[in-house]
Amino acid sequence: MSTSAPPLPPETDITALKRLAAGIIRVQGNRFIKDLLRAKGIPLGANKDEFQLHLAEAIENGLLVLDDVSEWLSNVEGWGNQHVYLYSLSPSLRQGLVDETIRANVSAAGLDAVWNGQTTLAFPDEPTLTSISFKDSVLRILWQESSPSWVPAPGKNYQENEDLDLYEYRAFRQVERRAVTRFEAHLRHGMAALFISDPIQGAEHQAALDEAHRVIALLMDFPELQKRMFNIAKVSRNLDQKNVPTNDSPEPEVKTQRSRLASGGSYVEFAANSSSKAYWEESAVQSVRNSVRAEQLPAFDGAEGVFIFQPTQDGFDRPFRVQLFGKDNRIRLWAQMDAAEAWAILLKLKAHK
Repeated sequence: MSTSAPPLPPETDITALKRLAAGIIRVQGNRFIKDLLRAKGIPLGANKDEFQLHLAEAIENGLLVLDDVSEWLSNVEGWGNQHVYLYSLSPSLRQGLVDETIRANVSAAGLDAVWNGQTTLAFPDEPTLTSISFKDSVLRILWQESSPSWVPAPGKNYQENEDLDLYEYRAFRQVERRAVTRFEAHLRHGMAALFISDPIQGAEHQAALDEAHRVIALLMDFPELQKRMFNIAKVSRNLDQKNVPTNDSPEPEVKTQRSRLASGGSYVEFAANSSSKAYWEESAVQSVRNSVRAEQLPAFDGAEGVFIFQPTQDGFDRPFRVQLFGKDNRIRLWAQMDAAEAWAILLKLKAHK
């Protein structure tokens, strides 16, 4: 019995999806792109150029459609390589996180146009609020910005003689790089997080913070949320203390590459020269660190810490590097990851607040 080929999407969708594919190929990690290709039975290829070729062919043949890309992007676009601000949800904040209340607040704020907004094919030139949704007890707010850039296309280079001179023309291809800012409040986890990709230096990061705070305040009690911001100095201190091995402790799940403990106007710092090692892997340094007893710990704040979350049987399949900044209550996720991995890291941090 023969099966019919899937219907081809409209030409406008094909063009838009191919434009989107060209951009996400250049931004996303290869492991995530391979997951999408494998899931749809599309040949993998050996590099990003081949990934893009196979994706484009699948789009043209109707094997990869908008819904496929939308679902995939929601899990991998804009996760990791970010700054994160983390909050606990108080009982009063939880009471306001119900569909009727959120929907009414969206309407009162004049934001109906972005309710359940479809963001996959959105390429705004400036940071733009593109979607607000409330599903499965999760409030999601999304801002997007497209910043086109040029990448070399050596296959299009050519030389040409003109009069007595030889000219060489070097080609570049424009690709879309989308920046994503998101806020998510999870009732089940009892916490919320604001994710910003813009670098900490410059005005863009502060502008993204201000805009996020403005919109969040339209939908929930923002002063109450601010009061519930995680004290990252305590998280860093406690995470370090918990993962310094002792003679009878199992191998820690987290390696502390650097930890600065501050008290008053002084500090002490423990650090490994290698970015992949824990400082306590040197036994002499471990002995010094173990001299800080649990009852002495409240006298210190974790001014800064760099932690390497290790692969575990029930957790990650690769290490993740996370930096904690106590002064401004900021988390830096250095690795690119998917949504589940990012939230798993944040839940581990929550356990040490």
